[in-house]
Amino acid sequence: LVSAPRGMAGPLRAVARRVAGNLVSRQVNVWSRANLGTAAAASHLDDDRKGLFALPGLHEPSDFARLARRAVARSDDLMRRLVSSGPSGFPHRSATAVIDDLDEISDTLCAVVDVAELCRNVHPDLRWVRAAENAYVELQGYVQGLNSNRGLYLALVNAQERHGAELSPEAARVALTLRQDFERGGIHLGGDEHARLEKTAGDVIKLGMAFQQNLSDPKAFGHMDVSWLRLGGVPAGLLSSTAEGGSRDTGFARVPLDQRTVSAVLRYADEPDTRRSVYLAAHSGPEANRAVLDGLLRARHESAKILGFESHAHFATSPLLAEHPDAPRALLERMASECRDRAGEEIEAMLRLAGRDGMDGTVRGWDRSYLIGKARAKACELDAAAVASYFPLERVISGVGALVDRVFGVKLTEVAMEPWENWHAKVRKLRVTSGDRGAGEGQEIGTIYLDLEPRPRKFPHAAHFVIRCSRGVGPDKQRPAVALVCNFGAGSAATLSHSEVETFLHEFGHAMHSVLSDTQYQHLSGTRCAMDMVEVPSHLFEYFAWDPAVLGLLARHRVTGDPMPREMIARLRASKELFGATDLQQQCVFALTDLEVHALDPATLTEGSVSDVAARVQAAHSLMPVEPGTSWELRFGHLVGYASTYYSYPYAKCVAADLWGKFFREDPLAPGAGEALREGMLRHGGAREPGAILRDMLGDGALMTDPVGAAPDPTSMLADLNRGR
Repeated sequence: LVSAPRGMAGPLRAVARRVAGNLVSRQVNVWSRANLGTAAAASHLDDDRKGLFALPGLHEPSDFARLARRAVARSDDLMRRLVSSGPSGFPHRSATAVIDDLDEISDTLCAVVDVAELCRNVHPDLRWVRAAENAYVELQGYVQGLNSNRGLYLALVNAQERHGAELSPEAARVALTLRQDFERGGIHLGGDEHARLEKTAGDVIKLGMAFQQNLSDPKAFGHMDVSWLRLGGVPAGLLSSTAEGGSRDTGFARVPLDQRTVSAVLRYADEPDTRRSVYLAAHSGPEANRAVLDGLLRARHESAKILGFESHAHFATSPLLAEHPDAPRALLERMASECRDRAGEEIEAMLRLAGRDGMDGTVRGWDRSYLIGKARAKACELDAAAVASYFPLERVISGVGALVDRVFGVKLTEVAMEPWENWHAKVRKLRVTSGDRGAGEGQEIGTIYLDLEPRPRKFPHAAHFVIRCSRGVGPDKQRPAVALVCNFGAGSAATLSHSEVETFLHEFGHAMHSVLSDTQYQHLSGTRCAMDMVEVPSHLFEYFAWDPAVLGLLARHRVTGDPMPREMIARLRASKELFGATDLQQQCVFALTDLEVHALDPATLTEGSVSDVAARVQAAHSLMPVEPGTSWELRFGHLVGYASTYYSYPYAKCVAADLWGKFFREDPLAPGAGEALREGMLRHGGAREPGAILRDMLGDGALMTDPVGAAPDPTSMLADLNRGR
C-alpha cells in the first residue's frame, strides 16, 4: 500500500553515478498490535508545533516513537472506514473516496517514515539516529501488515472494477499501482506461503540496512596507514577526513577506506604503488558485506519465486518501462559493444597522453581515474585547481538559482533556518516560489534543504531525500520538501571541482522533479514514478554542466569575480569527449552485474559466486582488466537501492540525450525548453505511464519494443559519445 521512501532517489556518484531510489523497502515482524495500539500517547500528543525537518511534533528523539504511534492510530481509523465499505458497504462511498483514503494512509505514514530515513543518514547525534532507525523499521512492519490486509485490498478492487469509470485518470493510475503493489506483496497467497514471504521480506530489509551501514561504518570499511611521502599529489584538504592514529609526527597518515577518501587518493596520488595498495584494500571489502550480500540475494530470489517469478530480475522489471530483464540486457550489451572501439582508443590515449608514467602498457583499476585526470590536463591544457577556482560553492548555488529561473520560471531564495528544523549548523534552506511568468507570481512551491559538507557518520555519497511529497491542488495543496545531501569539501569558501558541479546539478534535477510535481496524490508524486524513469531528469540536468551559456551563470572566479574564459570552457567541453566510452562501459558492467546476480539460483551460490559473476561481466563488456582478489560489488550500494534496476542509469542517459537534442541543444536557457520538460514530464511524477510520457515528448521512435519488453533508443546518446571523435 505505502510507497517505499524515495530517500535515495538519489549516485554513489563516486562509485557509479549516484545512489538513488530506495535503500530499503518494506519491513516485517516488528511491532505487535499491542505496541502499536491506538491509545492516547503522552500529554503532548497534540503538540503540532513544527520541529526537526519541519515535521510537526518532532522536538526530541523520543518524539519519533510518539509520532509513529500517532500515524498508526490515524491509519487504523482510515483502514477501519475502508474495510467497512467493502463489498457490502461500498455503495455508501464513492470510488474516489476510497482512493483518497488509501492515499491519506500512505501520506500519513510517509510523513514519519521519510523523515526517519533522512534523519538516520544525516543527523550527527546518535540518539536521533537510533530513534529514527527504530521508527523506520517499526513503521515498515506496520506497513507490511497493511499490505497484507485483504479488507483494504477488496475495497480497492471494488472501487477499481465496479466503479472505475468515475475515477479520474490519475486516480485510476493510483488504483492500478496500488493493486499491483498488493498483489506483488502476496495478498493472494495462503497462510504458509504468506508467512514465508513476510519472513523473506523482513530479511531483505534488515540485510539491506546492514549492507549500507557497513559502507558508512569506519570499523567495517577499515583504514590503511600510508606514508605521507607516498601521498604526493593528493591535496591536503582532501585528507582532512583521515582517522585518528596518523600524524605528520609519526610519518604516516591513517587513510580511511570510505568512498570519498579512496576516490581522492585514486584521482590525485602520483605514486602508483600508493594507488594500487589503496585500491586493492578498498575493493576487497567491507568483508562483512560478503555474507550480507549472499543472504540478500537469497532472500530476494525466494520472495520472487514465492510470487511466481523466475527470478528477482523478472519480478523487479515486470511493472516498469522495461517489463522484462531481457530488454535492458539487450540494450546494455549493444551499448557496450558499440562503444568498444572508442573505448580502446580512450585507453590508448590515457597511456599516451599521461606519458605512460610507471605503466606497463595496461591501464589497471587503480590507474584509471589518475590517468584520466592527467590525460585531460595534457590534452586540453586543463588544470583542475584552476577550473575549480571558477566554481566557488556560493556562486554555483546562485547560478543554479538563475538557471531554474530562466528555464522553469521558478525562483530560489535562501531563507534562515528555524532553530527547531535544523539538524546541523551548515545546512541551508532554499524556498522555491513561482516566478514572474503568468499568474501566481511569488507563490510558494516547495522547499529544498542543502546539506553539502562532509562530517563523521553522515551518508557518504550524493543523494536526494524526500521529506514531504506534493499532494493535492488549490490553496490547501501540500507543498513538497526535499534534502540534497552531498560531501563537497568544507568551509564557506570551498570551491567545487567541475565533476562536483555536475553532481550538484544531477541532484538538482531530482529536486526539480519533486518540487515541480503537480499531482493530486502523493503516491505518484515526483520521483515516485517508475524506477527506470526516475533518473531521467537528473541525467538531463548533467548536460547543463557542460553548456557554455549555462556555465556563464554558474562560473565566476572566486577572487576576481571574472567569468570563466571562453578558451577554458572550450577545453573543458573537449575534455568531456575524451573518456565517455570507458565511462559508458563501466555503467554497463554495473547494470549487467546487477541483473545477473539477481538472476542467480541460490542453490548454486558459493562464497565466490557473486564476485565470479562481476568478473565475468567485466571481462566480457569492458576493456578494463579484472583485478584478481577484488570484490567491488561489496562496495556497490546500488545493489541494495536499485535491486535489478541499476539499468535505469543507462536508460536515463539515452532518454536525456533525446530530450536535450530536441528541447535544449539550440538554446538551453530558452523558457520554452523548460516548460516543455515541466509540462510533459516533471509535473506528472508517476501519474502517467512512462512509455506514454516518452512517446508524447519524443515521438513513437523513442522506444524500441520487442516481444518481451521496451528500451529507449540509444542512437542520440551514442552520437553524443562520438561527437568530436
